[in-house]
Amino acid sequence: MAEFGGFFNSVNGDRKYKSEDFANYFKTFIGNGVNPSTDSLRVIKVSNTQIKILPGSACINGYLYLNTAELTKTITSTVAKVNRVILRLDIVNRILSIVIVEGTATAPPTLTRNSSVYELSLAKITIKNNTVTVEDERGQASLCGYMAFLGKDDLQSMWNLFNQQWGAQKDIWQNWFNNMQGQSIRGIYIQKTVPTTHKVGDIWIELS
Repeated sequence: MAEFGGFFNSVNGDRKYKSEDFANYFKTFIGNGVNPSTDSLRVIKVSNTQIKILPGSACINGYLYLNTAELTKTITSTVAKVNRVILRLDIVNRILSIVIVEGTATAPPTLTRNSSVYELSLAKITIKNNTVTVEDERGQASLCGYMAFLGKDDLQSMWNLFNQQWGAQKDIWQNWFNNMQGQSIRGIYIQKTVPTTHKVGDIWIELS
């Protein structure tokens, strides 16, 4: 289908929508990532065998994830590894959930991102000498990032361009103004000191 418009009330079943229709709508203006509040889906070490994920929310490709209570996960392996706590969208199985994915002794697992599965990394878990350390990865845009309204970068680019062009025009005006000092029939000087080349009838506006 080349065109899509919605959403409309159904009359005798002539307007039916799928979940992906709503997801496609939301992802036009909400980017992937977790809610930007400080503790949203933050991963905390409880012990060397347990972690907990704080309540929070996220959006992946227009699909909502919401966790309303602390979620506890068990670390089953004591072997030296670098794992990740991942928020995974699985389109085929219709699941959006948090899982622990194991890596190797030297590197964390690579995130899966294709048309069926899309993953965000909430944290990296390093197991070494039977000790667990947790590193927050929510703020890293390439791994997770924070959900935000799309189009903000476009507005910033427009603002930067405006400032650049305005700065150039201001320089042109200032250069003209400086060159015109003392060249009119009645000179007008706007400066802190007494003009050295003034003549009778000129105007001096003293800057403080």
